[in-house]
Parts: sequence; C-alpha cells; structure tokens
Amino acid sequence: MKLQSSKPKKQRKALYNRKNHQRSKLNSCRLADFLREEYGPKAVPLRVGDSVRVVKGEFQDFEGEVIEITKNHRVKIKEATFEKNDGTQFHPSIHISKVVITKFLNPKKMDRWRAFIIERKAGFGEWAEGLIAPKKIKEEEEEKK
Repeated sequence: MKLQSSKPKKQRKALYNRKNHQRSKLNSCRLADFLREEYGPKAVPLRVGDSVRVVKGEFQDFEGEVIEITKNHRVKIKEATFEKNDGTQFHPSIHISKVVITKFLNPKKMDRWRAFIIERKAGFGEWAEGLIAPKKIKEEEEEKK
C-alpha cells in the first residue's frame, strides 16, 4: 500500500492504521554483520526476546533484550532505563530503525515463520544468481564456436 499524500499527519495515520500483515514488514530490523554472514538476509522481523544493540540516539551502544514492541514501531529494551524525579524507572521507546539484532531469541529452535522468512530471503540470492548463470553459459558457448 503506497501512500500518495506528502502530509505528515496522513502518513502517521496510515502507519498506525495498517493491518497486521502490512505492519510485520515494517517491524523488520537489520541484522548484525556476523549474523548476516551466517543467515544471509539483511533484515528480519523483530520478536520479543531478541537481543538488540542500539545504533543511534541517546542509548547508543546499549545492548539488551526486547521487552515490548509497540504499535507505532518502537521497541522497549530491558537494559535501557530512565529514572523519573520521583525515583521510579521506566523503559523509553526506541524506534526500530535505530536498532540492530545481535542474537535471536532461541537460535537453535527458531520459530517456523522466521525460519521460513530467512530461508526464502537467503534463497533469493541463489535464485537471482541462477537467473544470471544461463546468460554466462550462452556467452561461453558462443566463444567456443
């Protein structure tokens, strides 16, 4: 669903009113470099319980576990806390784009939807190379003749 309006109010409203299957794409988060080498894709949907590192903002270089993912695409991290004047602590919300996944919730027993997404995205690179390969074969055959 592409939004035609350039008005910020309408853009925010469209983000907030998205359906769950559209929202899950926006809840995708970058993988750390070492995870990207291991699994393949650049971004994967974020889940509660994943370990993340904050890349930008006030909590830069904080690492912690995701407690909650809010409807407006923000994350609350266990280790990132603020203290109010009355002494109570709260977890501020950090936008998903400012976060990088460093460890999955349970990498040995990953939930099947995330595993399916990773296999599909990792296989896409092989599939794209497969499309290029026949052209190279044709060029090599022409050179032999």
